[in-house]
Amino acid sequence: MKAKDTVTRNVHYRCLEYDHDQEGDICLVACGMERCDPGINFGPEVRDCYHLHVVLSGTGVLLAGGKEFHPHFGQMFLLKDNEEVQYTADKENPWRYCWVTYSGNDAKKISEEIGFIDGVYCIDTSADVHEFFELVYKMHEKPEMNYINDLRRRGILLEYLALAMETSKAKTQRAPVRKMYSPEVYVQKAISFIDMNYATIRVGDIVRYIGLTRSYFATIFRKHTGVSPQEYLLQCRFRNGVRLLTETDLPIQVIAEQIGYEDPLNFSRAFKKVYEQSPTAYRKKVQEQIEDEKRITGEGKVTANGK
Repeated sequence: MKAKDTVTRNVHYRCLEYDHDQEGDICLVACGMERCDPGINFGPEVRDCYHLHVVLSGTGVLLAGGKEFHPHFGQMFLLKDNEEVQYTADKENPWRYCWVTYSGNDAKKISEEIGFIDGVYCIDTSADVHEFFELVYKMHEKPEMNYINDLRRRGILLEYLALAMETSKAKTQRAPVRKMYSPEVYVQKAISFIDMNYATIRVGDIVRYIGLTRSYFATIFRKHTGVSPQEYLLQCRFRNGVRLLTETDLPIQVIAEQIGYEDPLNFSRAFKKVYEQSPTAYRKKVQEQIEDEKRITGEGKVTANGK
């Protein structure tokens, strides 16, 4: 339930607020921006949801978790769900900040991934803080309460949280990044990615897509497939190269390009290392085998009655 707000707001306060009792993994409850009046005080009070502020300028005092913090330009601070908090803008250089308020099944986990583990309420960010402001501003451009704009704002909320997580400087304090899937699932996703994109990717692209370290990914991939990611990628290219050689009349140069080789000579050299013959010779041999099989099975032979 929303805490009652008794603070008098000024003309520099803007806030969109929605249902505090939404259900889902991550939900936008509110978003806003404010240039605080000097010395304005909020609390002490117990807040519901999570309120992630990014300081655009100024400073102030935050009392949370029995500690005192002084969030300033270039920092983020979080008011945590169901915790008592009090924060006061500086009298000489008051805060200007933007914020998002969020809830949901994943809200606590996401906050911890940003770095707001137990006892941590204030974190430096390496981002240009105005990137956060622009995201909140985009939410305010579509304030209407309808399903389409709900989806838009939720997407922007995820961008805001992802930016906070990506640029957080709380690496030594942050909870270990959780692996979302089992090794088997990561390997299967990698195989699917390779099978769909083999002609245009390298191993580095696969690693970035999967989101694991290169060494760990290579280890689990080899464990589950018996080959390295590079070897699997080459196998996939050659499987499709062989298919095009045997099922089409496409020129060798075109086939090379379609499986990821800009230079047909490089394709021919690599192909010969694997199949011990050039693509042209391989195609000719397969065609001869097909013709031999046709003769053996009598395909195309005229019968005694002429039919």
